[in-house]
Amino acid sequence: MGDSTAIWFVREVGEEFHVIDHYSNSGEGLRHYMKVLKDRGYTYASHNGPHDIDNREFGSDAKSRRELAREGYMIDGEIYSMRFIVVPKLSIDEGIEAVREILPSCVFDEEKCSEGISHLESYRKEWDDKRGCWKDKPLHDYTSHDADGFRYFAVSRRNIRRFTKKINFNWN
Repeated sequence: MGDSTAIWFVREVGEEFHVIDHYSNSGEGLRHYMKVLKDRGYTYASHNGPHDIDNREFGSDAKSRRELAREGYMIDGEIYSMRFIVVPKLSIDEGIEAVREILPSCVFDEEKCSEGISHLESYRKEWDDKRGCWKDKPLHDYTSHDADGFRYFAVSRRNIRRFTKKINFNWN
């Protein structure tokens, strides 16, 4: 329940990824975030979650957050449910590389994503005072959750080929 959550709303338009909205918060349960998604009013093609979405939750009959989301919650007088796709677990460095690869194809709504953009711009490695150099890992601070959320988006889209021409298989 005390986990921080970052949600990036991304629309695929041709070869570009339009990052149209952003939301982050902490100390809230799954129902809160599902209500945020519902209230935004977007039509969703998919919901991607981190590998730990399959961890069992105490106090929920040992169900995972993915199972709870699939079963749904009563929100605004109706059952609202969703299915999550689990993003593959890669090393942080591989995820950062995925962000570097996809970033040139991203177009951000600067108003709705301002806080998230600021956190992406401020995300950095941790400094080692004793050695006088950068550590080989990111600094875990206020920017981490938005950066991690964007990293999961990038990894979820990695190696997905978008076909631009029709293929005729001649199966007649």
